[in-house]
Amino acid sequence: MKKLLVIVGPTGTGKTALGLELAKKFNGELVSADSRQVYVGMDIGTGKSPLRLKSEVRSLNLKKEREKWIVDGIPIHLYDVITPDKTFSVAEYQQLAYKVIGEIHEKDKLPILVGGTGLYVQAIVEGLKIPKAPPDKNLRAQLESQPLPTLLSKLEEVDSVTASKIDRQNPRRVIRALEVYYQTGEPLSKLQGKFKVGFDSLQIGLTATRDYLYRRTDQRVEGWFKEGFSEEVKALLAQGYREDLPAMTSLGYRQVAMYLVGNISLEEAKQRIKWEHHGFIRRQITWFRKMREITWFDISEKNFQQKTSRLVKGWLS
Repeated sequence: MKKLLVIVGPTGTGKTALGLELAKKFNGELVSADSRQVYVGMDIGTGKSPLRLKSEVRSLNLKKEREKWIVDGIPIHLYDVITPDKTFSVAEYQQLAYKVIGEIHEKDKLPILVGGTGLYVQAIVEGLKIPKAPPDKNLRAQLESQPLPTLLSKLEEVDSVTASKIDRQNPRRVIRALEVYYQTGEPLSKLQGKFKVGFDSLQIGLTATRDYLYRRTDQRVEGWFKEGFSEEVKALLAQGYREDLPAMTSLGYRQVAMYLVGNISLEEAKQRIKWEHHGFIRRQITWFRKMREITWFDISEKNFQQKTSRLVKGWLS
């Protein structure tokens, strides 16, 4: 059976760096499982690791191609798939990811799925059947005009199962679940079945104590601004990408846009970004803890990379 290596965990745990290291050792290619890294021009605030690695390793060879970046000869697929004014569904991601994974298998290489978007990861490793309910612009506009607490209340009424599992801080996910119900008459939880996936997966999770992850993320946010995060957001706004677009409401981008128009100070923007990332980390941990097949490694331990390498080697042999 074909193999699929999976590396998950909360933001800022070094998933891509580990993926690149394992890809070099085991002849692999990376496939991103991050709902924000699909956007062109959104590099620093989405944590596309090559930028961060390039600031740390002077000799790093980075090349950008259509829908992928190549780092030291290792492709990272599903970066830069669409522009920030477009929407991108889980179903679209699943279709693209399966296609890329199949192409990597055809080259007799190891696909390595890397990311922190839990629903994307589950869609691939568990074979989620995504309901076919095309977006309805009028319905979506009506739902978008309502506050998030109202939307959550409606979702709890029509689909309590989905309401208990969904990212309650993500209005797009809540609206999509309501869209599915109103268009099909069935709750999303009833329509989401599973199909048998055609590969054997090894799932690795990276984590640490929350305090350690918070400190690491705070340092990461400070690093973004040194790399030019404000300039990145300014360039996106100058290209006509409004701050109310779904992509531009991603963690960090909304706060920087508020700073650029003078609504908040730079320090306040940084603090808000850090706080929101702390909450995001908590939600990611909760999501991934429900995936029972994950083998967890503590990134605060000096030899965790060697442990993951030994595990992968044993699984492949």
